[in-house]
Amino acid sequence: MATLPAAEAMTFKLDDLTLAAQRWGETGAPLILALHGWLDNSESFAPLAPALAARGYQVIALDWAGHGLSEHRPAGNHYPFLEYLYDLHRVMALLPSQPCCLLGHSMGGILAQLYAGLYPDEVPSLVAIEAVGPLVSETGKAAERLRHGFLSRQKPQGPLQGYDKLAPLVAARARSGDFDERFARMLLSRNLEFRGRRWYWRSDPRLRERSAWMMTESQARDYLDGYRRPSLVVLGEQGYPQLKTAWETRQDWFHQVRQVRIPGGHHCHMESVPQMVQTLINHLSGDPSVS
Repeated sequence: MATLPAAEAMTFKLDDLTLAAQRWGETGAPLILALHGWLDNSESFAPLAPALAARGYQVIALDWAGHGLSEHRPAGNHYPFLEYLYDLHRVMALLPSQPCCLLGHSMGGILAQLYAGLYPDEVPSLVAIEAVGPLVSETGKAAERLRHGFLSRQKPQGPLQGYDKLAPLVAARARSGDFDERFARMLLSRNLEFRGRRWYWRSDPRLRERSAWMMTESQARDYLDGYRRPSLVVLGEQGYPQLKTAWETRQDWFHQVRQVRIPGGHHCHMESVPQMVQTLINHLSGDPSVS
């Protein structure tokens, strides 16, 4: 098997923290900005990015705050969903060139869709993998959610737990993601660190706090309505069933949107690289065969 080209490490220095990233491909090539999902990191795109680089693209994959090698938010801060959107806004201003495409998976896909609605002129093309708009608040549940969200922030953080062996962590991540252990190992290589003969989580424990606020359905539709260019939703054939249901009810939230399914589960972009590459190339070239 041919050795994949190594990624170049990058950082984006924001006002309050530094975000890490990885880059594949030639500088100056058309840029795809890749955004990973919750509790993943930029290794989510490590199988896909070299194949895209071989097709003439440059891929920059970001580590969200608190994930991978990025810094954690300062003490006293938390991870409300819309703060990721502001982080993305700041990163976009620091990129070497305007992206030709925002490519997001799961939480990253939702953020890409929202960002495109807010700043459509900055997003020539949009592709969301296993993402069909944001989670929304149930009517009559907003106050309860806020209380539970505040409570989860107040739970004391115990000392960091170390693990003697990596294999059980890899197996557990593979089970939770319902994918092959080689992909779990890739993700954990950037979310764990080895210190003093033990493995420790590098990701911020505050990422697991309950969300204190969610937008309403009408707010979600309003945010998404600003993007009028062609966009693509990619779903795994064995991906989350609720996303297939969401597609049936939400596709009219988007303008000029198409949907395509490829083999694999929620991380289908890692599992089915040739299909994902061709799907992206077709979309970026405006090929109408994507449907």
